[in-house]
This record gives sequence, C-alpha cells and structure tokens, in this order.
Amino acid sequence: MIVRNENQALCVAMEMERRAIGIYERALLLAQDEGVQKGIREILSDEREHLRRFTAMRADCGLEKSEERMLLKALAAEVLFPGGVMEMERKQGLSTLRGLYAFAAENEKDAVETYLDFSKKCDRAETAEAFMNIAREESLHLAELKRHLEDTAE
Repeated sequence: MIVRNENQALCVAMEMERRAIGIYERALLLAQDEGVQKGIREILSDEREHLRRFTAMRADCGLEKSEERMLLKALAAEVLFPGGVMEMERKQGLSTLRGLYAFAAENEKDAVETYLDFSKKCDRAETAEAFMNIAREESLHLAELKRHLEDTAE
C-alpha cells in the first residue's frame, strides 16, 4: 500500500474503520443466528471506538483533490474486507460463529500489520504512538478471536 505520510495514514485508517463498521452493520442485518449477531455487535463496538479515536486525531484529512480522496478510500478497501459482506458469507461468517471469528481474525491481522506500518510514516510521536496502541489492541482482538476459534473447533 502506498501511503506517503501521517496525514494520508490517518485518512486511510479512518476509511478502514468506516469500511469495517459498514461491513459489520450490514452483516448484522443479514445474520440470523443470535450467537453470530452477538459476536458481530462485540466486534462492531471495537471498530466504532477505533474510528472515534482516529477521527479525534484528524477530524479533517485536508485532502483537496477528489481523486486523492477516492484513491485513499480505494486503498482502505484493498486492506480490509476485500469482497465485503459477500466474502464474509462465502466464509460462513454470517451463519456460524466459527466462520465469523475466522473472517474477523483474518482482517484483524491485516489491520495490525497496516497500523504498524502507518506508525512508521508519522512525523508526530503522539500519532505514531496512537497507531501502535491501536495495533496492540487489534493484536489483542486477534488473540481473542483465535481463542474463540479454538473453542468452537469442529
């Protein structure tokens, strides 16, 4: 992914979280199993908190060109949830807890790697630290999802 600076990293991170929220909100509407719905709500809560934190750091990305905004949105979509809700359904993320946890874990892993990379592109120490903190949180979520996967082993 080509992100050149802190400003772009924050913008892409915000788009990544917005995308995650949108995917999980749609999934919540489509999932019929109560356990899966509960799992989605828990994951959704974490994603909303991350968006809130990124937004607080950078309420306006300051991008003048609509082409650049579209590029950053496309980059965010490339990082998380390629295939969207349809891919989630193909991986049984809407019908089984195991599928949901596997799908979410795959995307958490990608988020960890991306946020660690973004931390290296920051000029301000506090922004770099925020990316590292969220990457650590995502690592904890990933570990928790892996534990859930072990508990729901077939």
